[in-house]
Amino acid sequence: MAARRRAVIALDLGTGSCKGALYSCEGERLALAGRDYPVHRPAPHFVEQEPRDYLIAAREVSRELSDQAAGLGADIAAVGLSTQTPTLVFLDQSGMPLGPAIIWEDTRAGAESEWWTRQVDEGKRREWFGLDLPIGAASTPAKLMWVLRNRPEVWTRTRWIGQPKDYLGFDLTGRICTDRWCAKGIAHLATGEVHPEYLALLEKSVSPSPPVQSPESVSGPLTVEAAGRYGLPAGIPVINGWSDALAGILASGAFHHKRRGFVLAGTSEIVGLSRVGGPRSKGLFAVPAGLIELGATPPLELHYGPTQAGGATLDWLCRLFGRTASEILGLLREPESETARRIVFRPHLTGERAPYWDHQLCAGFDGLRVEHRMADVVRAALRGVALQERVVLEAAELSEPAGEVALGGGAARDSGWNRLRADVLQRKLIVLSDAEASLRGAALLAWRALDSSLATRHGEDWFGGDAIRPDRDFEQAADWLMERFRAGLPSPTTT
Repeated sequence: MAARRRAVIALDLGTGSCKGALYSCEGERLALAGRDYPVHRPAPHFVEQEPRDYLIAAREVSRELSDQAAGLGADIAAVGLSTQTPTLVFLDQSGMPLGPAIIWEDTRAGAESEWWTRQVDEGKRREWFGLDLPIGAASTPAKLMWVLRNRPEVWTRTRWIGQPKDYLGFDLTGRICTDRWCAKGIAHLATGEVHPEYLALLEKSVSPSPPVQSPESVSGPLTVEAAGRYGLPAGIPVINGWSDALAGILASGAFHHKRRGFVLAGTSEIVGLSRVGGPRSKGLFAVPAGLIELGATPPLELHYGPTQAGGATLDWLCRLFGRTASEILGLLREPESETARRIVFRPHLTGERAPYWDHQLCAGFDGLRVEHRMADVVRAALRGVALQERVVLEAAELSEPAGEVALGGGAARDSGWNRLRADVLQRKLIVLSDAEASLRGAALLAWRALDSSLATRHGEDWFGGDAIRPDRDFEQAADWLMERFRAGLPSPTTT
C-alpha cells in the first residue's frame, strides 16, 4: 500500500474573500477553494466587514479542502494563516467581536491622522512603535484614536485588538495571539509591548495587543469543538501566521534573494524589494533583518509600501463601463494610437498610501481627448497602476535597481496587464507559477513550523515562475510617462 502524503491547509482572509489551499512540502498546490464575503460602506470613508463572516467563510473553505484531501489520499498536518491588514477586530474579554471590523481601506480617521502629524514626531513614533510608522487616515494609530473618541461604548469593552487571522486563530484554538508585524501601530515591533505613554494616550490600563509570537509558531492545537466546525482533525497544530503582505513576500523569494523586487497585485498592492542595510526611503515600511530567521545570509531587510488601488482599479473600470473583468482586460489586445500612449492616469481613487499617505489625493486623467476610445481609457488606467508600482519600487530601490521583480497575486493573472507592467517598470518580471502568493507563504510558514528543513529542502520549487522581459523600445516612453505621472503629486512623507 502506498504511503499517504501529508499536506497543510493555508487560509488567507483577504479583502473580499477567504481563500484556502492544500500544499505539499515540495510547494505543490494540491487544491484550491474560496468563499466571498461582503464589504460594507455605511458612510463616506467608512469601510467595514462583519467578523462573523470571516469564520463562516473559513469553515466552508476548510470543509471543502478537507473533502478534497480525503479524495487525494492526503492527511492534513497543520493549518497556516494569513490576513489582510491593518484590519482591526475589536474583541471583548471572552474573544467575541464588539462590532464591525474596520478594514485597511477605511479612511474615517482623517482628523486623527492630522493630530498625529502635529503632536507625535518621528522620534516618538520610533520610541513607541520600534519604527517610524507612516501614519495616515488608514493607519492603525489614527483608527484607534477615532474609536476612542467616537465609539466609547466599544472602546471601554475592548480587551483585544486583533487582525482577522487572530480572530480566526482564536476560533480554531481558543487562544488569542498575533505576530509582531500585525501588531505594529499597537505594540513595539521589537518587544511586543505597548509603550506606557501610548497606553495612557489610549486610556487603557492593560495592553490591548494579543500576546506576540513568531509567525511560524504554533498558536495551539485545533480544539475538538473547532474540529467539528471546520471538518479538520482535532489536535493538529494551528500556525500563528503573518500579514498577507509578508506571507506573499515570503512566497516571492525576496527573503531568500538579495535585491529581489516584488509586486503583489490584489485589490491593493504590495511593492518593494529586499536588501542589506542602507537608508530608508520616506513613506515606506522598513522590515528589519531578523524579524524571522530564514532565507539569505546575512538576513535581508524588506523595504516596501502598500498602495491603495491595484485590482480595485479594474473593479472600478468594470462598474464604469458595465463590463466584466475579462471583457475589460480583453481591450488591452486592441492596437494603441500614438496619442493614446500619452494619456496618464493616476489611480488614486480612494487616496493613496505609500509613499504619500494622503487619503485626499484624487484620481485623474491627463491627455484624454474626444477621439480616445474605451480601450484607450482602460489601457491608461491599468498603466497608471503600473506607474504607481514604479513610484514605490524606485523609492525602495534608491540608487541600485532590483535584479528582477517577482509578480504574484490575484490581479497578476492576465498576460496583457503583466506585459504592460513589465514595459512600465522596465525590469524583468518573474510571474510566479502560483499566483496565490499569500496562501503559498502561509503554507511555507506551516511547513517550517512542522519541520524547518522541509520548507527549504526543495529551494526554488517554492519561488519559480516565468520571465517577462521589458520592451526596451518603450523605455523612453516609460520615462516620459513617469515624469508626467509624478508632476503635481506631493513629496513622499512619513506622516
